Amino acid sequence: MLTSDQKVILRELSLYTTFLAKALSPLAAPTFCELLLGGMLSGEGFVTQALLTIHYENFWNSYHHWVSQGKWRWRNLAHRLILLVSSKVPDGQTIPLILDDLTLERCSDKAPACRIHHQHSKKKNRCTYLLGQCWVFLAIPFHRPSDKVHTAIPVMAFPSPKSGNISKLKIAKAMLKSVRQSLQGRALRLLTDCWFMNHTMMQPALELGYEVIGHIPKNRALYALPVDALPPSPFKRKGRKRKYGVKMTPEEVEKLPETKMTLWLYRKNRTVSFRSCICRARFLKGRIVRVVWSCFENDKGQTETKLFLSTNPDLKADEVLLAYSLRWPIEPMFQQLKHEFGCKHLWQQKLRTLLRWMHIKMAGYALVQLLTICQNPAAIALAKTAWRNPHTVTAGMLRRALFWIIPQFRIRGCWNRYEQKLELKLPDKNERSDSFLEKAA
Repeated sequence: MLTSDQKVILRELSLYTTFLAKALSPLAAPTFCELLLGGMLSGEGFVTQALLTIHYENFWNSYHHWVSQGKWRWRNLAHRLILLVSSKVPDGQTIPLILDDLTLERCSDKAPACRIHHQHSKKKNRCTYLLGQCWVFLAIPFHRPSDKVHTAIPVMAFPSPKSGNISKLKIAKAMLKSVRQSLQGRALRLLTDCWFMNHTMMQPALELGYEVIGHIPKNRALYALPVDALPPSPFKRKGRKRKYGVKMTPEEVEKLPETKMTLWLYRKNRTVSFRSCICRARFLKGRIVRVVWSCFENDKGQTETKLFLSTNPDLKADEVLLAYSLRWPIEPMFQQLKHEFGCKHLWQQKLRTLLRWMHIKMAGYALVQLLTICQNPAAIALAKTAWRNPHTVTAGMLRRALFWIIPQFRIRGCWNRYEQKLELKLPDKNERSDSFLEKAA
């Protein structure tokens, strides 16, 4: 017997799954629902492990054949996933998008899109060069109301190919173009780190209508707006007007007024010291931008001063810092996808099959995160744990609760092929057959 909270969660889960299933043909929808819910509950990256967590009805090799040889496109699934996740952002608000890359280690170079990559994080427990797949991810951050923590939901991913002239920058530009086509008419804001903050990446994003906020290196040439030393003259002067003013060297930055403010950054109230100025960025062909030099205090003392750039000069300095802080949730998202959802074990022989299974796993991760964000009261009651804060619910807690509920459903039988929707509900007691009652007796 299902409780009222369980029915609310299952009803919402059915709506999300039905929306994603519209990306496939009606005949493939039941198979997709089984793999989606199995991938959501499974902590491994194998298709067989996903099937073992649910009540599947077909032969196991038919599911492998559908993932590898089925006539469906992963781009359609990514498009539906983008529409589903972005629909939770209220109308009129800017949709933030996080752009970052993740390297999944591999032991064999026979894996698709597997090659040697440089380890930019410089971790001491890893070698300088790694053999693996470098994935470029796009994610949308959300605020989880139960514990005031921001979480990121992936919407699209693509690996850097093994050979050819396609780089991560070209992949990122293609992904941004695809998202813009899916979200026409919505204001979009791109958040990224210093690796993607260059003219090759930012100029196409600006042409697509994105507002870009990111961390830039200290060696970027920034100039203040020009100030004419001479008084204005009624006569026309020869030559063009000055485009650049004084170069913003460390000495010039020290002349700017410093502001101290307490902001909620990275899950804590931090005392932030920053200087801000409207400059012209030389690497953006003289575009007027807002630049913030910032540092804050942590347990080890004061951090190093970092530069943040916003292509919207109307934003204030504290608004730029708060907007960029939304980029951090993608790092916990990488850890959960890699270890908790088994993406480190994704092994497929073809790139197309790998992309299909990756987006199914991402959709399963997105479903659990959306349930913790949108159905917070029912999710708290369902995923309550004795040793945790009673008002806190995470995606892992909710997935653990659903692990004991969803396997009792026949997912293929719950698919209504006449109305083309998923209905996760147990049969009514009055609707049971006589044979079932005889067996129960």
